[in-house]
Amino acid sequence: MRYHYFTGRPLLCRSACSMLVSTGLDEGGRALAATPYTTGLNRLAHGCYAWFEPPGSWGLANSGFVVSGDEVLIVDTQNDMPRARGLRDAVREVSGGHDVGTVVNTHADGDHWFGNVVFEGARILATPETAAEMRELKHDPRLIREAAEASSGPALREFLNWRANFYDYADWHPVWPTETFATTKSVKVGETQVDLIPVGPAHTRGDAIVHVPEFGVVFAGDIVFHRSTPMVWTGPMANYIAACDRILALEPTVVLSGHGSAAGASGVRDLRDYLTMVLEYASKRFAAGDSPLEAFHNIDLGEYRLWAHSSRVYQAINAVYRELDPQRPSPSFAEAMEVVLAGDSY
Repeated sequence: MRYHYFTGRPLLCRSACSMLVSTGLDEGGRALAATPYTTGLNRLAHGCYAWFEPPGSWGLANSGFVVSGDEVLIVDTQNDMPRARGLRDAVREVSGGHDVGTVVNTHADGDHWFGNVVFEGARILATPETAAEMRELKHDPRLIREAAEASSGPALREFLNWRANFYDYADWHPVWPTETFATTKSVKVGETQVDLIPVGPAHTRGDAIVHVPEFGVVFAGDIVFHRSTPMVWTGPMANYIAACDRILALEPTVVLSGHGSAAGASGVRDLRDYLTMVLEYASKRFAAGDSPLEAFHNIDLGEYRLWAHSSRVYQAINAVYRELDPQRPSPSFAEAMEVVLAGDSY
């Protein structure tokens, strides 16, 4: 019989728990050492865990969860059926077989909530804006191949076909939030306080972060892309920067990004600096009369060119232009993605 490193319980699922890696903790259970960025489950702090999907590219998102006593809260539920089931099995392993009672969806991108189907029956929370955007289901995963066939752009068509082959949505159906929160909401997971904090619109219309103050952990959703170029679907950029500042004000020991490895405060500051750079640059190019595409082709990203998916800056530039002139027609999703994907890899 093999026994669980963290709980001492007999192992139920070797595949999930073989991926567990310990993080150094202080006497209060707060994280001290960097969390390894390895596929599957890693410990962040006492009772706080990350589920990583390296390298964090398109659709490969992180999830997190909090275990206290016999209660479990999950933050984001993965993208497709196999990944969601893997997350569920790992949670059961760590929690001693307990089911998930609460799910938080940080925003409406499918790679963070399509896995809700595996946790159907749980209490599912999101901001009102996120819940509404989810119900729009603009990118139904059951229709990816049809969307590829209908796409007029070669880059988007190739990308959608790749997604259809890479992810598995067999037996999928949408499972919506059961509750919403428009202001900061505190919930108890066993004896652990967990704060749900709306910070959108930023990455999307209704972003939220999840804070575990006792252990210095922030589950940031896609407010934080760590060492990876963020996708600014909505903006305004000033709100996105303010969301980064909100995280920093919590003085976290560890921040679980939506894509990429876990971060510390320096990683959040790096992201804030990137967003500030794009905001200042795009504002100048707007004032000079450049189009978003001209601004995109002429930007000097400096050290940020080393971040994965650097062509996503085009969508950030569009967000700044939209903020400066709300009446200005914006590129459609397909038009914007054609530019972004033409200079990207996945």
